[in-house]
Parts: sequence; C-alpha cells; structure tokens
Amino acid sequence: MKDESISDVLFFSEKRRQILLYLLEGPKTIDDIKSYLNSKSSPLMVQIRILTRNFLIQEKNGVFSLTPLGEYTVREMRDILDMFAVFDKNPEYWGEAELTAFPAYLLSRIGELGAVELCYPDKAHIFDRARPVEKSLKSVESLIEISSIFRQEYVTDYVEIAERGISVAFIFTQEVIDRLEKEFPESYFDYMKRENVRIFVCPEIKLASCMVTDKIISLSLFTKRGNFFNHDLISYDHSAVLWGTDLFHHFRSLSMIHNLQD
Repeated sequence: MKDESISDVLFFSEKRRQILLYLLEGPKTIDDIKSYLNSKSSPLMVQIRILTRNFLIQEKNGVFSLTPLGEYTVREMRDILDMFAVFDKNPEYWGEAELTAFPAYLLSRIGELGAVELCYPDKAHIFDRARPVEKSLKSVESLIEISSIFRQEYVTDYVEIAERGISVAFIFTQEVIDRLEKEFPESYFDYMKRENVRIFVCPEIKLASCMVTDKIISLSLFTKRGNFFNHDLISYDHSAVLWGTDLFHHFRSLSMIHNLQD
C-alpha cells in the first residue's frame, strides 16, 4: 500500500534519487546498485521496496529496472534537478535576470547549461569580454551570436574569425546593424562581401547577447529593470552548446536576412 506521494518519494531521499538516476542508464542487479552507491544491502532494500511500492521500479530475475511510469518521472526529475543546479549556483544573478528573454520551451531546459560560470572582466578591461571568452575565440570552428548590444569584438576579433573562412552568423537588432554600418563601415562591408558570414535582423531581442561556438556558450542578460552590467555566463558543456544553438534557431525563425539594400 502506498504511504507516500510520488513527489515525497522522489525528493525526500537522496538515496532514492541516486537509485532512480542510476537505473535510468539501464537495468541493474542489486550488486550493481550496491557497488555504485557504496551501500549495504539492508538499507538499500528499504529504499528499493519504497520505489517498487510506488510503481517506479520493477524486478525480474534479480534485475531491477524502471517501470514506464518510473522512466518518464525520472527523466522529468533529472531535468528539474539540473535546473535547480544551474539556478542554485548563482541565485542572485538568476533572481534579477530578465528570464522572459527566453522562449518557455528553452527556459524549461535551462538545466542543460550544466556547469555554468559567471565571469566578469578585470577592471582594466571593464568593457571587454571575460578572459575565458576571449581565449576561446582563438580556436573556434564556428560562431553564431544573438545580440541587442554592440560589442567591440564585432569589429575586431570577429572580423579576424571571418577572415579565416570560419562560418559566422549574427542575429542583431536593427540598432546594432545601423551602428555597425555607420560607425564601422569597413568591418560592415567586409562582413557583407563574405560568403561565410550571414547577418539577420530581428525586431526584438530581450537578452543582451548570446555567443555560441563549437566549444562554448556565453550568455549576457539584462536585469528585470532593464539594466546591464558587463559579464559572461559561460558553459563548456556539450548540452549547453546545443541549447544555445536551439536558442539561435528560435531567433532565426523570427528574423529576416539582412542584405546591402536593406
């Protein structure tokens, strides 16, 4: 007979969460589970009985596996735990950030950012990107960026990347494109003549910028009050790069290609 809700079963015991996440990898014997958790049989079997009683795991011929309900529930739990891990690392930052900059389906996947680091430039380079971002630009194989702010590297580092023949794609607001064209025409026309560079214009971008390469994602967000301070929220996780690519595709669907006659 069930004596706990499924939410209690999932979140009130670290041991149960570990068992469930381990079984998400595939069926395991009790010895597998004992070895993985470095636990003795007696306390482990108590947790397994609770999970079985709540229809989350099943046993057949000494092998334990997730039930269909368990597999769906544990995948959702993992996503929630990943989201908590991202938010818990920098709670003040996320509490002040303008999260409506992201579409709901990507915000629900924010845990895919993984091991994020909040980085700031040193005082002598207060208007530059954080050092890890600058360093990563030296060896990129692809570059995409969404931005509603003008960054100096658009007319320095990124021009050099484009000159190396690397695929570059920008999604800018019209204001950023106008400044690039009027104040830095040499860089602007250099971009426009290159087949490996594409520029799109988006009518509204609520985030400051998002750079994604084959190795790294760097996010910069406005606060809920519309303020901005120079920073980079960085992750090297492959899942984060894929998340950032999906964000780019979202804004690409809202954008138009920018041509010289525009």
